[in-house]
Amino acid sequence: DLLAFAAHDDIDAELAQGVGYIYFIDEIFLPQKALLEALVDRDVQFGVQTRIDLWKPELLELLGAAGCVSIEAGLESLTVEGRAMLVKRCRLDTEDLAALLIDARRNVPFVQANLIGVVEDDPALVDYWRKHLIDHGVWANEPVPLYPYPSSPSYRELWGEPDDLAWERAHEHYLASFRSFSDIQDQRPHALAELESSCCNH
Repeated sequence: DLLAFAAHDDIDAELAQGVGYIYFIDEIFLPQKALLEALVDRDVQFGVQTRIDLWKPELLELLGAAGCVSIEAGLESLTVEGRAMLVKRCRLDTEDLAALLIDARRNVPFVQANLIGVVEDDPALVDYWRKHLIDHGVWANEPVPLYPYPSSPSYRELWGEPDDLAWERAHEHYLASFRSFSDIQDQRPHALAELESSCCNH
């Protein structure tokens, strides 16, 4: 696989400069057996952002053997309805996704399931699966309320194409839509105007 060989050539170049840890962002690290097998023989540790539904148990085992110490899995939602709303095109059900995350944790020291909250989610079901994951060593945050980023499907559904005030509009809507936020967020987020004023005055 040419892509795999190009990737480990890039990694070798980093290792030659004394790099010992690499973090792969934006789901660019794909489950390629040839690349994983090449990394097994290299003295490197790495972390990945990935979609857990792309992986199979045997490749997760190889991922751990290759030096992966951290997985940030964009699970997004613990319900079928939530994943459909987020247009994730995921063919696995929640039970299968949870099993893969737990299997990943058996092979990799830290596994995180990133969760986004959408109105379609059943809170009781989300709580059940979060507890199930946490009980098996997978860190799963309280779902972060969905932010309507400019150009995202949710933004376009609300306001159409973004303009010069898109971020202000999205942020104001976000703050007005939720009374509470995730355990990884500020519980009283500031408006953009306040943040910009604070930043510019220092």
